[in-house]
Amino acid sequence: MSPRRMSPAEIARCYRTSRALQRYLDGEVDDPTAARVARHLQRCRRCGLQARTYRAIQQALRSGSRDVDELALRRLRAFTRSLAEPDDA
Repeated sequence: MSPRRMSPAEIARCYRTSRALQRYLDGEVDDPTAARVARHLQRCRRCGLQARTYRAIQQALRSGSRDVDELALRRLRAFTRSLAEPDDA
């Protein structure tokens, strides 16, 4: 089964979420933004995976551990590459 193609509105919501995600996870957004991001993360698997990846990296950094989850690093690298790619929309 091939992945479902995202609508322009869905792409825009993911883009807005990705721009606020790190600040959201750090608790640095206002209440309306926090609510919007939280709702989006509940519905969007892709953005939810990004949030889990960031949280895993934050936890590893807080713990002082030099061992970072390899899957989390691969996801973060893939996400970073996706930001550099031109938009399909």
